[in-house]
Amino acid sequence: MKTDRMVPVFDHLDEKQADTYSLVLYSMGIPNNVHRKNNAFTVTVDESDFTAAIEAVWRYRVENPTTAPPLPSAKRGFHAISLSGLFVSLLLFTVHAAVVTSSAPGDYITQFGANARRIMGGEAYRCVTALLLHADGAHLAGNMVALVLFGDVLCQIAGVGVTWMMILVCGTLGNLINAAFHETGHLSIGASTSVFGAVGMLCAIRAVNAARTGHGWKDVVLALGGGIALLAFLGTSARSDMGAHLFGFLVGIGLGGVYGFWKSSPFKGGIQLLCGIVTAFLPILAWVWGAKR
Repeated sequence: MKTDRMVPVFDHLDEKQADTYSLVLYSMGIPNNVHRKNNAFTVTVDESDFTAAIEAVWRYRVENPTTAPPLPSAKRGFHAISLSGLFVSLLLFTVHAAVVTSSAPGDYITQFGANARRIMGGEAYRCVTALLLHADGAHLAGNMVALVLFGDVLCQIAGVGVTWMMILVCGTLGNLINAAFHETGHLSIGASTSVFGAVGMLCAIRAVNAARTGHGWKDVVLALGGGIALLAFLGTSARSDMGAHLFGFLVGIGLGGVYGFWKSSPFKGGIQLLCGIVTAFLPILAWVWGAKR
């Protein structure tokens, strides 16, 4: 649904970049305007086309890596996006370092890991705290890199605060569903559940955008198929918790689908800030809850 409200989608462009992105958007059926201020150009689109515009230019850059002009920083906070992913990764690293250098690392996993029986017995905090614990450096490093990459793309679509809240929700619900599925002493740790939640959200949002812009169901199938392939490739090793990965991915599909149909542009700054604060405090509250058990 058109809103008749034009918003900047790319700014600080030179003339060649602005012309290129404008043509790409028009070729995808997305009306846009190019504005010049001093020596910089800005491309604006209807607010309802914001996400589709990012997708269109992203697809063009993937298909034309040598000829595509570099993607510029936009007013919607690309620098903050990158920093948020690095901050989350640094948080995971800090927690892991504190655990492995403690006198009894195994006690943390026992007390805060996603033990299925304990979760179903009322210790729901484990669904959150388990996301911050990792088996070893390789396990941690993989999740750190994945969260930076997938989180960065999601932040461009949904905004920083909303993105990280949704990623946390995917990990938490994925662990909860996994615990309900096992109903035993099954133990799971790691941010991988949230990682696959982010993958699921990206697949669903891209599928919704493809369907909404009328460019055929091929993009929908490719988006979902790519996500499932990534799940199979990265989530089924002998040391992986396939159930947690699968449920995180499915929660992400559902949450991303709802978001894609509901919103075509990021929430305003106040909502982003509120979601960011809530996301920051939930793990703290979960750890305090667990420490008092």
